[in-house]
Amino acid sequence: MDSCGSIDYNKQGMAHAMTGNYLQALNEFNRAILLHPHNAEAYYHRALVYRSLADYQLALDDFAQAIELQPTSISAYYQRGITYYLYKKYRQAIHDFSSALALEPDHIQAAIGRGIAYIEMEEYEQALPNLSRALARDIKQATTMGAFGSRGQAYAALKRFDAAIEDFDRALLFKPDDIVLLNRRGAAYTDNRQPEYALADYNRALALNPQLAFTYNNRGEAYRLLNMYAEAIADFDRALRLDPSLATVYYNRGIAYSSIEQPHQALMDYNHALELDPTLHSVYQDRASVYAHLKRHREAINDYNRIIGDDGGAVGALLSRGIQYIALDEFKLAMQDFNAVIELHEDFSCAYHYRGEVHLHLYNLEQAQADCARSWQLDMTHIEHGWMTQWIAMCCIDEPDIDMAQRLEAIAARDPENYTAYLCRGTAYWLRDDTEQALEEFKYAISMVRERWDAYFWKAMACISLRHDYEARVALEQALDAHMPPALLAPLRLHTQDRPDFYVEYALPLLARYTPTLRE
Repeated sequence: MDSCGSIDYNKQGMAHAMTGNYLQALNEFNRAILLHPHNAEAYYHRALVYRSLADYQLALDDFAQAIELQPTSISAYYQRGITYYLYKKYRQAIHDFSSALALEPDHIQAAIGRGIAYIEMEEYEQALPNLSRALARDIKQATTMGAFGSRGQAYAALKRFDAAIEDFDRALLFKPDDIVLLNRRGAAYTDNRQPEYALADYNRALALNPQLAFTYNNRGEAYRLLNMYAEAIADFDRALRLDPSLATVYYNRGIAYSSIEQPHQALMDYNHALELDPTLHSVYQDRASVYAHLKRHREAINDYNRIIGDDGGAVGALLSRGIQYIALDEFKLAMQDFNAVIELHEDFSCAYHYRGEVHLHLYNLEQAQADCARSWQLDMTHIEHGWMTQWIAMCCIDEPDIDMAQRLEAIAARDPENYTAYLCRGTAYWLRDDTEQALEEFKYAISMVRERWDAYFWKAMACISLRHDYEARVALEQALDAHMPPALLAPLRLHTQDRPDFYVEYALPLLARYTPTLRE
């Protein structure tokens, strides 16, 4: 074996590799290895060339040979770790970076490499000490190698946005024109509910390169969160002109359209997003919400089925599917969904509330009252739960209960500008015979949410007291058309004393039409 000749070939190979003449470099390293098969350095440098040619497996084979010949070679472990990383074999990369660090604990590059590999594996808590270790050993070198930017990325993934922003600030001091860092800091501001600060980063990034679709998308998201929907949609449009294959941008634009009550435009974007990427699971939830808004209940259920099929414990989808079944009068299926939610989360107040609504449709007033009372007990921030308990109570009395007015006012005081608060106050006014003021509260509630049924019913109750009979009849039909459980018509009986004429002529036949016992 000619070791001197091997060394010469090795030097020539390195020179060719430095100039990018990789094929000639391979020839030289091959010759070096033929002359000296135990030349660890030749295997090491040939591995680097194979990696430059993206032939990762051959590179790994050569690094393995180099390490076998020279087991304490820190560089071989480190460079093989990088190769595994590029080959997306992150666990093996971490093993090699760890081997390098075992041989040289102050190896900055290996600590950073291990941290970045953990980030790729979404093991962010593991990434942090490695990146911090590198920064503690040599902050200047670690900064030049992007440790602050990578640690900021890990902090952001862990939703520790203040720490992420601080790290991105320090990274940008070193690289103020780094477009990726600007986007990441902008995203951290956006996720930290500070989208107004994100705009400056995205504007800077676009000034540096106005042809990057992902920056327009990110700025569009910041605008959307600032309720600047026209600007958001314009940015999403720009992103899609640059790259029409971005499913996420269609999805984001769909959310913006939905926010400005353009459900058909939103639906088109959601459909396009799913055509491009059927695995974008969050789209199904938003598309289902649009279908529900458009009263396309069966299509909404199909989307909820998809979500539940992917995650049987998706309580939000189970609850929403149950609500769609209510709209289709499929009460048995609705009950099954709400029962499933309660089985998974026994303290989920809304599940009790909607199960109570199913019981109302089935005329099970006692069970409805129990479920609605439970929902109110579990969560008194949702005042509709308390409101429904009082309404059901009024279905079971023969004359107005003045103490109920105080209870309704107390419920309304918890969230005074909520739609339901107007109903509570209006009903309290009505119970106190301040009917004109009651009617104003109900009318305002209707102006807030026109598709809800409860305000129409209580508007009718006030109109009956005021002898606005035609308006009362219209409001009652509107409530029923909006799918009010007919069992909730029962408070009409409270008018037997003050309006016996209306009660006999219209209310009693209406109750008979919908109430099973009266029909019999």
